[in-house]
Amino acid sequence: MNMNRLLLTTCATPVARPINTQPPGLYHLSSRASPSTTDPPGRIVSKPINNGTLLKDFAALHNSGKTSGLALAYHIGGNELGDTIDVINSTNGAVVYSLFGLYFGESFGRMELPSASGRQIKRIEYVYTDQNSHSLGSVLLTTYFWFDSNGNTNATAVLGSNMEYLVLPNTLHTNTQVCTASFRAIQPWKFAH
Repeated sequence: MNMNRLLLTTCATPVARPINTQPPGLYHLSSRASPSTTDPPGRIVSKPINNGTLLKDFAALHNSGKTSGLALAYHIGGNELGDTIDVINSTNGAVVYSLFGLYFGESFGRMELPSASGRQIKRIEYVYTDQNSHSLGSVLLTTYFWFDSNGNTNATAVLGSNMEYLVLPNTLHTNTQVCTASFRAIQPWKFAH
């Protein structure tokens, strides 16, 4: 598998968590999703979302309006609850804001499904945003591991499929959105120190 050829796609809205340090475990993220909402006459319509629109919405919600120097990243172990999808500073990797929290897939008696080789794990995680203290959706995550000759992990990929969640009305969106997305996190971010 050529890891540089895979893309990461997702649909996201902000989860409140501003941070200012460069964390490990950041992977490039490329977005593509399809939210459904209603237009003024009440018809259900869709329009595509990508990294640019997600970053533009983030900037508009946080009164900056500027997206220069920002990027999206999948963050393995983004916080103590699990993985996150973050807005980062593309120069130094500092996490600016967590858009999604992917949590509790192995809590309350839930279980992940590992392969016998240890090279693949499937699990369902719940999607959290800053719009509600409860989950607003779920995602099926498949994590792949590659090992060196000593059995140490030397590459990781996270694929998200069947990601479905709600965006509740806010200052940018007057109607509820039902989002469907998938994503791939393959290539680690590298920053100059």
